[in-house]
Amino acid sequence: MPTDEEDAAITRAALSDPDNPPLTDEQLAQLKPARRGRGRPVQEATKVPTSIRFDNLVLDSFKALGDGWQTRINDVLMEYLVETRQLHHRFHATVQATGNEQNKVGEFVVVALDSGQAKEKVKQHLRAAGRDDDARGQVLTVDIGNAAIRDLPLIQ
Repeated sequence: MPTDEEDAAITRAALSDPDNPPLTDEQLAQLKPARRGRGRPVQEATKVPTSIRFDNLVLDSFKALGDGWQTRINDVLMEYLVETRQLHHRFHATVQATGNEQNKVGEFVVVALDSGQAKEKVKQHLRAAGRDDDARGQVLTVDIGNAAIRDLPLIQ
């Protein structure tokens, strides 16, 4: 702890610093605490809670590795899907009317292995809904990764 003389010298030096003048009483009164809500920050793409059955030995083994065992299970499953080329993506699909690119006849979020499969799933969905004319339109897709687009029908 500084002595009273050292504390006074530090205060004098701080008050004389032109790059960092002290705040006035009015400025101090306007300060608000920097707080955010409890818990993790809100994210657009979050993990989904689910219920799944594992063999006791599998679950006990992951738990024995310590905190983060659920994340490790997710990572192992993700690695498997990538290595076996079974990882599906989310695509934002827009359907344009035949002969009129300005006329959008539908938008969907599609879960598929690739863009080609996403386009085919959209066309099958439209045909199953009795929208054969729309199914002949051009389907444009964009890979949106893990993002969620609210208010659009999901085709899996």
